[in-house]
Amino acid sequence: MPAKRPLIRRTVALAAVGGAVALSVKALSRPRPGAARRLMDWDMVRRTARARSGQRAPLRQAQAERLAARYDVIAAEMVPLIAEVCGAPPAAIPHVTVLDRHGLIDANLEIVRRLLEPAEEMRGSIPETTLTALGRRLTSRYVGEMLGFMSQRVLGQYDPVLMLPAPAFAPKAERAADEADRPPAALYLVEPNVEALQRGQDAPAEPLRRWLILHEATHAWQFEAHPWLGPHLGDLVNELVASGLGEGTGDPEPRSLTSDALRRMGVSVAGQLRGIGRLQAIMSVLEGYSNLVMHRVGRGHIEDFEELEAAFHRRQAERSLVERLILGLTGISLKMRQYDLGERFCEALIAAGGYRLLNRVWDGPEMMPTMAEVRAPDRWIARVRRNG
Repeated sequence: MPAKRPLIRRTVALAAVGGAVALSVKALSRPRPGAARRLMDWDMVRRTARARSGQRAPLRQAQAERLAARYDVIAAEMVPLIAEVCGAPPAAIPHVTVLDRHGLIDANLEIVRRLLEPAEEMRGSIPETTLTALGRRLTSRYVGEMLGFMSQRVLGQYDPVLMLPAPAFAPKAERAADEADRPPAALYLVEPNVEALQRGQDAPAEPLRRWLILHEATHAWQFEAHPWLGPHLGDLVNELVASGLGEGTGDPEPRSLTSDALRRMGVSVAGQLRGIGRLQAIMSVLEGYSNLVMHRVGRGHIEDFEELEAAFHRRQAERSLVERLILGLTGISLKMRQYDLGERFCEALIAAGGYRLLNRVWDGPEMMPTMAEVRAPDRWIARVRRNG
């Protein structure tokens, strides 16, 4: 009988622990009346991002405006050169806006908030619990850390995201108001980061800025000259958000893992993976094409071009272990490799049919390659030639 007592005590202890865990989970999952039901704590995101940006002093408004006026002149000189590859330059591009790191964080916060707004509205019916509050804090901290890290790396940015349409599942009145109030696209240069690259790699100042503006102006041409591109990209993003929220399943929060719930979950995941693949293919083409223009046009029209290329590659090679780890964990390294893949795709199309064949990717959504075609350009070439 005494030999059984330790076993009995362990059994009782385990039962007590199990009961405590069950009670804790129940308590953590209990709805909290009156609590906020947002996906993100935007104030925390902003505070975290700014704290991680490494910015010591803000860029003075007067200086930013002087630089912007100078860069607008450079853009006006560079834009016509795009026609060498694109066939025609953009009719107009946004004025260059010069930002510091905090300004870039604020601009991208608006983008992220706009993209997640439908998700916040659709999740509004879910009860707030201690667990969801904890998840919000962790997610907000993570997003803030990533925005702060990227604010130290981004040199320039053409941003059409704020032009994207409201989701199809948004109320009709909301979509109409969104269409009327939508701000214009923006072209940014992040001056502290450009200066850091210039000093750190001893890169020539004026050619460096011409190089960056050429890249971002090409993005402007992609969207401004092809009105279908922004709405198409927006629809893909909205479909991905809706799929992630369980839109159309009739039960976005299945309470039990029944066979039907698992089936719907599998369908949702498969749909998200397809959506991600389509977005990755488009982004690969967008960035690969801009890199190609930057290289082909820049080599013929920008002084010290080879020196700039070498400086940029040294910057990539000199990343710290922490930077490499963050880039790998966040998938940014994969994204950068896809840009290289996109440029190789564009080069393959030029080799097969010149710029005329390459620029057929802008004829409409159906001409955009799949990710499989980006990896194997011959498939895209064969499909286009087969369909005339």
